[in-house]
Amino acid sequence: MCPRPYASRLIGRAGLVAVPMAVLLTACGTPQPEVRSRPAAPGGPATATVPAAASPSPAPSVVRAADDPQACRRADCEVEVRPGDRLRLDRKTGLDVITVVSVDRGEVRLRFEAGGGTFRVEGMNTDVSQDCVNGRCRTEGGLTLAMGRPGRIGDIRLRLASVAPDHAVLVLAPS
Repeated sequence: MCPRPYASRLIGRAGLVAVPMAVLLTACGTPQPEVRSRPAAPGGPATATVPAAASPSPAPSVVRAADDPQACRRADCEVEVRPGDRLRLDRKTGLDVITVVSVDRGEVRLRFEAGGGTFRVEGMNTDVSQDCVNGRCRTEGGLTLAMGRPGRIGDIRLRLASVAPDHAVLVLAPS
């Protein structure tokens, strides 16, 4: 049976540490943080200190659009996208969906669809069209983004955090 991980016991005034805790715990197969002994203060015993266990690293903030299609619902996200990925947005944003058309030569081509209304579109190679039938209008358009060349669709700012040959990290933020 392995000893419980209590602090090492001190023997006599010399302040000798009986058995370092790390040795006892390693013998049981449990990896533990390093134990360091501090020299005794004049007239006092030596003490052993154990640093606090490292907290787990936070989950990455970037998710794949294909893994979580709702990731950008409120248009406030950072998401890894590939050609064909569709980001569905809440109608309150003014947009219905943003589709990644292509990732090529450090640029990302996006298409968007909306229920209607007028949109200010900024970026490279922009286009916007509106089709109305029986009072119901649909707005569609597109734009290209590149590193250092952000864009905007209505009240949503778009930029690229990174671009690779087959994917990009797209950042959406409300204005």
